[in-house]
Amino acid sequence: MGPTALCEAHICYEYPDRPYLLAAAWRRRWTSILLGCLLSVGLPPAAHAAKNADPAWLLRHSEGDLLVHSRPHAGSSIEEFRGVTRVRAKLSAVIALLQDADYNRHWVYRSGGAKVLAREGIARTWVYGVVDAPLPIRDRDTVVRFDLRQDPATRVIIIDILNQPNMRPPVDGLVRVPDFGGFWRLQPQARGWVGVTYQVYGDSGGWVPTWLANYAALRSVVGTLQAMPAAVERYAGAGTPGIAD
Repeated sequence: MGPTALCEAHICYEYPDRPYLLAAAWRRRWTSILLGCLLSVGLPPAAHAAKNADPAWLLRHSEGDLLVHSRPHAGSSIEEFRGVTRVRAKLSAVIALLQDADYNRHWVYRSGGAKVLAREGIARTWVYGVVDAPLPIRDRDTVVRFDLRQDPATRVIIIDILNQPNMRPPVDGLVRVPDFGGFWRLQPQARGWVGVTYQVYGDSGGWVPTWLANYAALRSVVGTLQAMPAAVERYAGAGTPGIAD
């Protein structure tokens, strides 16, 4: 079964009471085939592979300071993604952005909102979030723990992302993400820059074709890091207690 047929089967599975969605998918079928042919012909070889310290990582997106790679995730057909960019900001401003749950939906790609469930100082935070997924995928939700630590010598900050799906009861109408994790790495650089690495893996749960899950993950990393430089500007004067700039 090809990707388009899988997508149509997915519509029937998740939305059996909405036949008009299947009709819309059929209308898009031939347009998608044509665009796919044009894009595959136009892509240079560098879009499929790039020189990298680890040959397992393949370049998926390159735009100015932003590079996004992917690699197979052990034991899964869903890929792991790593985005690298930089922002002109203080470390404390970047942390203020990452910890502002109320503003999350304004810059994180397809965020449906986030809420802090619990916090232990600056070192550990539990957050509930909603993913505003595009049709035909149902919206997802996540419960994760963020563990923050800073090296006192280098001032490098690592924020580990740990999945905690059972911390909150399931929500009607949403699919709880069963497997999710990764990290943020923030490294101070010269002239007021901060190097940002965002590495993440996630199994969206439910019945989603692998190709669609991987495409959605790529768009999420790219979109989030594209929005980050502008988003962090609102925290230019902010300070975060416990963070050494």
